[in-house]
Amino acid sequence: MATLFNLFLIIHIAGGGTALIAGFIAMLYTKGGPKHRISGKLFFWGMTASCSSALYLGIAHPNPFLLMVAFFSYQLVAIGYRVLYLKKLHTGTLRPKALDWLIAVVPAIFNISILVWGVYNILHRQYFGITGIAFGTIGIAYSYNWLKGFYAPPKEKQHWLFTHFQGFGAAYIAATTAFMAVNITFLPSLLVWLSPSAVGTVLITLTTIKYKKKFAKKESVKHISE
Repeated sequence: MATLFNLFLIIHIAGGGTALIAGFIAMLYTKGGPKHRISGKLFFWGMTASCSSALYLGIAHPNPFLLMVAFFSYQLVAIGYRVLYLKKLHTGTLRPKALDWLIAVVPAIFNISILVWGVYNILHRQYFGITGIAFGTIGIAYSYNWLKGFYAPPKEKQHWLFTHFQGFGAAYIAATTAFMAVNITFLPSLLVWLSPSAVGTVLITLTTIKYKKKFAKKESVKHISE
């Protein structure tokens, strides 16, 4: 049993390390280029290995929070990856598959659990519960926005690009948070757990604004030329 646990622990660490390195490399290269695609796939599979092994680790040595965060993290990865197959969703003619529904519904249950766990801890003056409230709220928001696209097709043609880098970006934040939580012990735990989300959210927001302005400008020029 100990050998099996150690095996999954190695997979978890190797997957997380691969995701951190590959995700960073993907950010450096032009979106859509071969190097971006390859590093992006490595990030996806690294996170797959890390999150799936975390499920076993969280059950073998009971750790409800690790279990819930694994689902939270992988939902972000799955959304960022799966949306690449839903580029035509804005046309209203593309129908989501069963897998797309599962990506929203199953993690949502665990995100609600994280939120409840956080509130419970806060009520018992365990202020680390703030992390549960933060992650649970973010996860529920992602589930809602993912499902919303099925009922009300997105208006933007480039919706998939925004969802892609927002999902992968948030997943990278989760991976960074996990790495810091394990390796940084000289800072307050709340700072370690929440600072990647604070910094990452700002960067994702600025990137979203940048690309929306870029596409809006292109559309404006296109209309003028017509």
